[in-house]
Amino acid sequence: MKRAWFLGVSLLVGCGNEFEPRDGRWNFLPGETIDESCGSITDMLSGDFVLTNENGGTFTILADNTTGVFACELSGKEFDCPEHLLRAKISMTDVTLDVTTTEVGSFTSETVGSGRRDARVVCNGSQCSLVAAVAKVKFPCTAAFEFMVEHAD
Repeated sequence: MKRAWFLGVSLLVGCGNEFEPRDGRWNFLPGETIDESCGSITDMLSGDFVLTNENGGTFTILADNTTGVFACELSGKEFDCPEHLLRAKISMTDVTLDVTTTEVGSFTSETVGSGRRDARVVCNGSQCSLVAAVAKVKFPCTAAFEFMVEHAD
């Protein structure tokens, strides 16, 4: 009897459907700003992206306006994107912004989620003072804001 119960529980655990957000293009919708010491640079930290599910409770993000792919961990519907570095080039300058970010949040369905992004931005290039003056910011700067995401396809 114990073997039959154990086998039944094992089959249920093995057959259980784990939550996964939908693969594909997602819209990133910035929400309430919590820390805006990066001034107008904060607006650059929001961008649509492509989400790809990986095996083992992870997914990757490829953002439209930066270089680099980063991984996020999924536990149920909760996600955590550990600290990662993204780079953004400022057009018509030699400036590259190194953006270290973390994201945490949750999905309410396979096509909708929300969370918080915290970022630290460092400026590299000979025209950083120009970018800082235009953006009204002092580098390095920090930003934090809430966001919503929705599947676009």
